[in-house]
Amino acid sequence: MNVSGKENLPKNGPYILAPNHIHNIDPFPLSGAMKKPITYLMAEDQNPLRWYEAWAPMSYGVLLVNRKKIQPSTIKALHKQIKKNEIVCIFPEGTALSTKLKEGKNGASFFAARHEIPIIPVAIFGTEKALPALKRFKRTNINITFGEPIFATSEDKKNLSELTKKTMNAIREMLPEEYC
Repeated sequence: MNVSGKENLPKNGPYILAPNHIHNIDPFPLSGAMKKPITYLMAEDQNPLRWYEAWAPMSYGVLLVNRKKIQPSTIKALHKQIKKNEIVCIFPEGTALSTKLKEGKNGASFFAARHEIPIIPVAIFGTEKALPALKRFKRTNINITFGEPIFATSEDKKNLSELTKKTMNAIREMLPEEYC
């Protein structure tokens, strides 16, 4: 696994990791690269994950969210994690459906602006090759790049989509062309 940009990570939380989402196993190498506990925001309304896809987020902590009907308790729980200075991971694209970068949703921007904490854009690629390689007892190269922090302020609450676009553009700049 190749990891770069760790110097861009704040020494302490709270902050939000905002990675692109290629494959359901993305949390596993991300957790390994961070070497710190991460609270993942994860959709409960998606297809059930296999044990090896859910291992990393379940081992560090998951807040489940029903994207069709967001519960106030989920929002409160995420606010609580941020107030405890935890690192939170929100995949702006939502569900992993393809290797191509998709349009971001405003969840990471909402929480960052509300708490005035930084968003760390993260580019992950190569995870889509990991399971097929493992089945052939081969290694594959997974790359993780941590981008420069995007500092959110309370002013960003007025235009979350701009903060989201800034985050997605930062991710796009770190990805190889075939993932954009």
